[in-house]
Amino acid sequence: TGEVPLRHVASIVAVALVLALLLSGCIERSMLYPARYRTRPEALRLPPSARELTVLHEQGRTHANLFLGRGVSAADPGPVVLYAHGNGELIEQFPNGLPGYARLGLSVAVIEYRGCGRSDGSPSKARIDADFVAFYDRIATLPEVDPERIVFHGRSLGGGIVASLSRARPPAALVLESTFSGTEDFAARWRLPRFLVREKYDVTAALRAYPGPVMIVHSPGDEVIPFEMAEKNLAARPDAVFHRYSLGHNDPMPPRFFTDVADFLAGAGILP
Repeated sequence: TGEVPLRHVASIVAVALVLALLLSGCIERSMLYPARYRTRPEALRLPPSARELTVLHEQGRTHANLFLGRGVSAADPGPVVLYAHGNGELIEQFPNGLPGYARLGLSVAVIEYRGCGRSDGSPSKARIDADFVAFYDRIATLPEVDPERIVFHGRSLGGGIVASLSRARPPAALVLESTFSGTEDFAARWRLPRFLVREKYDVTAALRAYPGPVMIVHSPGDEVIPFEMAEKNLAARPDAVFHRYSLGHNDPMPPRFFTDVADFLAGAGILP
């Protein structure tokens, strides 16, 4: 008769759907974690006061670099910032950490993503979440660190990572720099079905769940992450400290950023 049995049609549709999910997953991860395709860098020659930290996992080890703040020591522990960088960056691009924090007396741990740079394995939200929890637990026990004053700072994708971490290990304060509202929102922006999203970062939901102080920094001129996403995050936390800068997505923060963040951390009781 020339007709295709319904069971064959259903099989074809099922196979096509599976292929679409697999393809979308590959594309999604290549967009979220492009740094995994960069040339494997050499280890940094760290300043004398800095050190390399690693955590072990089923795929090998993940690296981080810890830079002590000015005046911080085992005899006089201080606050620490767990910093999650943008998805196109590597920790080797921060040879001195974030000096603005060091001048304020905050140590900084710049944490790599699994499968990126010199860190082993392949990246995924679940694996990166597990590594950040492990680093948090390790850093909180260091004699130079006051475990009651651990701050999270995430830029771009890193904001999604530290927002996710805040649900497992609530920080003393949370700084979100040029951060999206959620990966499903990105999909919707490009008119893609939300069910195709495998790496479900939901910053807005994490902000609603996190009770501590929040600072949000974004720019209307951000060409990568729309300003509307920052506004959605702010709507979830109208009590957040909000700073609007005039920058492109990959432009360096202006000098006033560390003045603004110092005021925020002082208000949160983290700095005197």
